[in-house]
Amino acid sequence: MSTNEERREAAKRKLEERLERERQEKRRRKLIIASVSTVVVVAIVATATTLIVKKVLDDREAARWTSCAYEDTPSRFDQLPKEVPAEVPADQRAQAQAYLDEMKAGEAKQRTSPKPDSQQLKDGTADMVLDTNQGAIPITLQRTGAPCNTGAVISLAENNFYNNSPCHRITESESLKVLQCGDPTGTGAGGPGWSSPDELPTDLKPAGQPADPMTQQGPVIYPRGTVAIANSNNPQTGQSNTGSSQFFLVLQDSQLAPNYTVVGKVDPGGLTVLDKIAKNGLTPGPNGNAQDGRPKQPVDIATATVDAGSQD
Repeated sequence: MSTNEERREAAKRKLEERLERERQEKRRRKLIIASVSTVVVVAIVATATTLIVKKVLDDREAARWTSCAYEDTPSRFDQLPKEVPAEVPADQRAQAQAYLDEMKAGEAKQRTSPKPDSQQLKDGTADMVLDTNQGAIPITLQRTGAPCNTGAVISLAENNFYNNSPCHRITESESLKVLQCGDPTGTGAGGPGWSSPDELPTDLKPAGQPADPMTQQGPVIYPRGTVAIANSNNPQTGQSNTGSSQFFLVLQDSQLAPNYTVVGKVDPGGLTVLDKIAKNGLTPGPNGNAQDGRPKQPVDIATATVDAGSQD
């Protein structure tokens, strides 16, 4: 039979054991809470980091692109008269009729092409080759400074718009020597059915000539080999953003107002072909200008191919 002393010791041990179990349970709960809290914090940090990284990457990607407004344009052939207007003087009627006949013949060769994507890369280059009957003309297209127009040229080439089309105009004045291409109708009036926004150059050297009183701009030098977009802009009437498929290749340094978007440069091998074309001379157009007409030896683009190139 246990004594009172033994019973007190047994009760004391049980109490200590219970208290120890409670202390261990309390420590276990703290460890669990701490572990769960750590996991939650890590998950929150990981999620936040992922979101931040994604936003940085998205912002960086967005910064590589620009929005371009390509606008529908009516066909200039729709404005042609059916016959030479009666008010044209008698001594000019034959010339006017020849021009009208030429335009009507070109009208049958009209083409259209899908609008380019409204989002275009701001930087990078693309290689284009004009395979002509006079030789291959390689061109390096440059998106920087003119992403919308360069993107338009790439789109037109990829959609075969330039294939089997002539270079319809050549000039050989003292200050302007260019070969103009990009109109399948061969008239200077054709286009794909849309126009590109102006992206006019700001880094061309002044030609040292007086400024135009209307625009307050003097001519600049478009260097030999420059590829630029032709347009029918008119500062006096406010007409702008009329560039489209037509482009000109600068045969020798030329003076023009800074009104033409530069999209690239002819590679050295292509300059040799341009020199041959220029040497062949020209046939004056209907206006009889001896310095402006069609290439005497026809220049026809069989294909225009593009390698999208660098998109850095």
